[in-house]
Amino acid sequence: MNILLIGNEWSLFDDLAKGLSKSGNTQLVYTGSTALGLEQLREKGKKAVDLVIVGGHLSDRAGIRFIRQLVRINPLANSVLVGSLPDDEFHNATEGLGVLMQLPPRPTEKDGEKLLEVLGKITGLMMPAAVGAEKQ
Repeated sequence: MNILLIGNEWSLFDDLAKGLSKSGNTQLVYTGSTALGLEQLREKGKKAVDLVIVGGHLSDRAGIRFIRQLVRINPLANSVLVGSLPDDEFHNATEGLGVLMQLPPRPTEKDGEKLLEVLGKITGLMMPAAVGAEKQ
């Protein structure tokens, strides 16, 4: 799984990265540039981005604004936003953008593990039915 981390400071993602790395098949790519992040989102094949984690405020724009651009380039990309909006405000600000969840301003290793669980459930829902499964 290729995870793109976009933010102004790498240290914001230190503990989160530990939790995300526990899956064993995770490739983390960090960039502080939204332009490079958008370029990365255009990658195909083995380099294709499976998840984008966006720091709340980037050097040249707000994280939500970046996610709006992300959706135009890759509408099926999973994204997560680091921030501190109350639940209702977060929902209103990200509605229709496909944002999976909001992580706290300083995401922890446990937050990374929880995110992997959520992604596992989503992946499980998208897998085709087992061969030989009984149809109803």
